[in-house]
Amino acid sequence: MTSFITDLLSADASTRAAMPPPISREMFPPPLPSFLESSGVVSADPLGRRSVMLRPGDWLFGRGDLRVTAMLGASVALVMWIPRYRLGAVCCYAHPQRPAGVYGLEGGSGLYADDAVRWLGERLLRSACDWSDVSLSLVGGAHQQDGCAGERNLRWAQSWASSLQIEPHQQEVGGRDLRKLSFQLVDGSLTITHGGRLGSAEM
Repeated sequence: MTSFITDLLSADASTRAAMPPPISREMFPPPLPSFLESSGVVSADPLGRRSVMLRPGDWLFGRGDLRVTAMLGASVALVMWIPRYRLGAVCCYAHPQRPAGVYGLEGGSGLYADDAVRWLGERLLRSACDWSDVSLSLVGGAHQQDGCAGERNLRWAQSWASSLQIEPHQQEVGGRDLRKLSFQLVDGSLTITHGGRLGSAEM
């Protein structure tokens, strides 16, 4: 009888040793909450999937299952993805800096790059992020027939990124083509397609 009990206890101990460790909460953390701040046009398809269309001067910051689109000519889009927190941000600015004596709309205006990155920097700080966490893509800055707005916008973006020691992950810039970007906020994937040619004083 004693031998039987000993064998049973030994078998039980062996079974316990072979069992996988208990699943902890740390192995499967809860999903991060979705949120959205944007000046763009929010819409939903018949299945309820949301998207945001950004125009020149619009911006976006958030997290969640959302598609962001923008059509770009001379304007430049700063597309940012923070993998650590699964956060995304986009601004589509039309001019590098705000002219003296021109005041922005309440809540910030994304028409001017210096305003837009200041606004985005505040959002990053609130989310315990830093510019060093950002994976950056630059899109747009096409050349116009009768101006150099695209070149100025592009130079500003590249100089700004260099000042923060951010190496752009992707640059789809310059040329004469209109571009459409599609940015998936859920995973940071970015797709860029080309449209027609840029004329004078467009986008």
